[in-house]
Amino acid sequence: MISVIIVNYNSAHLIKRAVESVFQETENIEVFIVDNTATSEEQEYLRNIFNAPEVNLIFNESNVGFAVACNQAFSSSRGEFIFLLNPDAYVIPPCLSILREFMENKPRVSCASPLIYWDNAMTYLFPNSFPPSPVQDFYMKLSQISPSFGYLYSHWGRRKNLKLWRSSLPVKVKNLSGGTVMLRRSAIEDVGGLFDEQFFLFYEDNDLFLRLRRAGYSIYFVPYAKAVHRYKHSALKLDIMAQSREFYYKKHFSNHLLRRISAHLPDYSRKTEYTDSGTWNTPPLFSVPVELRKGYLFEWSPSRLFIPSVGYFGKGKTFIFSEEIWHSLDKGDYYSRFSDDRKFFCNERILIWRKG
Repeated sequence: MISVIIVNYNSAHLIKRAVESVFQETENIEVFIVDNTATSEEQEYLRNIFNAPEVNLIFNESNVGFAVACNQAFSSSRGEFIFLLNPDAYVIPPCLSILREFMENKPRVSCASPLIYWDNAMTYLFPNSFPPSPVQDFYMKLSQISPSFGYLYSHWGRRKNLKLWRSSLPVKVKNLSGGTVMLRRSAIEDVGGLFDEQFFLFYEDNDLFLRLRRAGYSIYFVPYAKAVHRYKHSALKLDIMAQSREFYYKKHFSNHLLRRISAHLPDYSRKTEYTDSGTWNTPPLFSVPVELRKGYLFEWSPSRLFIPSVGYFGKGKTFIFSEEIWHSLDKGDYYSRFSDDRKFFCNERILIWRKG
C-alpha cells in the first residue's frame, strides 16, 4: 500500500486535482489530508469534496506546522511506502507505480522523486534541490567575492541541473524536493521518525534526507516518473525559511569550520556583466542568440548565480514566458541566461529584469 500525505493551508481549492491524480494510479492507495487552516469554510469544502473511505481527513484547531501535520498522518497511515504531495502538485500516472517498483527492487533506497515540471504543459523544469551545508555556503560566499569562482560555481550548478534534466536513467542524489517524494516506512522508522517537529515549515525535508544519508540509505531521482508542482513563490515565506535554516545548521553543523570561516568573509557582490532588460508588466519576450537558435537551455532565477534555477529547453528566435508561469512569480528582480543545451561549460549572456 502507498499512503499519500497532503497538508492543507488555505489551498483546499487545489487539492482536488492532487487527489484525483493519485487515484488514477492502479496502486492500492490511502490518502491523508491534514488541514492546518482551521477555518470552517476550508473544512466544509474538504468534507464536501472528499467523502470516500480511502480519504482520511484530519482537522487541526490551529496551524501546527507542516512537520507536525505530516507526522500526524504518518502515525495513522498503513502503507509500506509514503508519498508526500503538496496541495499545489499532482502526479502523472503511473508515477507512483514507477517509484514503488524502483524502490522495491532496491532495498537500501530510502526515498525517490520524479522529474518535476512547474507548469501544466510540462515544459518548465522545476529547480533541482541542492543539500544545504557549510560547504555550499562557503562556495556561495566565495562566489560573491571572486567573479572567476562565481562563474565556475554557477556552471557547476548548471552542470548538475543538465545531468538530471537530461537523464533517462535513475540518478543517485543527496537531496530532493519534499513536495513530491516517495519514502520507505522502514527507513523512516530506522532514523527516528518522519519529521523533526521543531521545524515549523521548510528544511524539515533536508533534515530527513541528511539523517537517511548518514544512516547509509541512498536517495534517487527517477526521471521517467513525472509530476507537476505549480509552486507560487512568496516573499512572505522568507522569514520562516530563514528561521528553519538557522535551526537546521545549529542542529547538524553548529561547530563546522567552514561556517566559522564564512562568517568572517566580507559581503561583496561579484561584478558581473548583465544586460538590463528593464521592467515588465506582461510576460517578457527575449531574443535568442543566433548561435543558439537550433537548441538552447533557458534558465531563470532570483539568484545571480542561478542556484536554484528553473530550466526550459527550446528552439527558435524568441522566448516568451507562458502566462501560467508569469502569474506564479512575485514582483521583483530576476536573472536569466541562454546557453548551449549540449555543453556543460559555455559562454553566457546574463539578463537582469524586473516583474512590475
